[in-house]
Amino acid sequence: MSAGAWHREWAAALAIARRELRATLIAPIGAVVPAVFLLLSAVLYFVLAPALLGTGFRQGQPATLRLFFETSTWLLFIVAPAISMRAVSEEIRMGTLETLLTAPIHERSIIIGKFLGAFAFLVLLLAPTLLLVAAVALHGRPDFGEIGAGYLGLLLAGGAAVAVGILASTLTNSQALAFLSSIFFWVVLLLVTIGVPSAAAALSDHLAAEVASGVPAWFERLLAAAARAAASLNPVAQVRGFVVGLVDTHAVAFFLVLTAVALAMAVRSLELRRWL
Repeated sequence: MSAGAWHREWAAALAIARRELRATLIAPIGAVVPAVFLLLSAVLYFVLAPALLGTGFRQGQPATLRLFFETSTWLLFIVAPAISMRAVSEEIRMGTLETLLTAPIHERSIIIGKFLGAFAFLVLLLAPTLLLVAAVALHGRPDFGEIGAGYLGLLLAGGAAVAVGILASTLTNSQALAFLSSIFFWVVLLLVTIGVPSAAAALSDHLAAEVASGVPAWFERLLAAAARAAASLNPVAQVRGFVVGLVDTHAVAFFLVLTAVALAMAVRSLELRRWL
């Protein structure tokens, strides 16, 4: 592809991103989602955690935001689909997707623009949480490197969740169905990546107890490999390294690859819509 073609594609993608961000900001979801996310984050960190767990923002506790990052990771798997569920499904419902698809721009530009717009909104959503950093810094000496790694983990996980949400929104004209499909994907992924290692460990213990069964060693190694592979795909576990200040290249690659695959599938979905 020539430099001129790349420039036109990026210009189109940025124009769509600005349009998407503006549409999200003026939509009701642009106020409801940030309000719910910030309220839940503040209540968990400042109220529930100190009262129930003795952690969080409390006298005598370490000056850290680890609890905030851990809880926010779970919240993002709900918030990000809510941000991206309207990206394409609303265009399908309103009948404006046909206009986009007949314009002289590639489906890739449309999806990248939609992703950038939704991701920019996610960044704006996280920006007010910097007040938590200020509160912790005011009452202690936090490790800003650890906090920076935590935010990097949230952005990577949030970007992957946004990309999956955009893919879901290309498959239906219902925002609710796109939202639920995204949530279903993350629930299934978490169940598999948590359940398979647990089941493999239980089966391995059972086989170890049955000495007379003569289970071959290669089968036990296969179980261990399957457990490790499943555990390595757990998105929550991937973020935990960032929470404690470790920027793991495997975790970075995991979220980047997941984002790229979801966006590539979304582009393919739009291409199929163009020809159907």
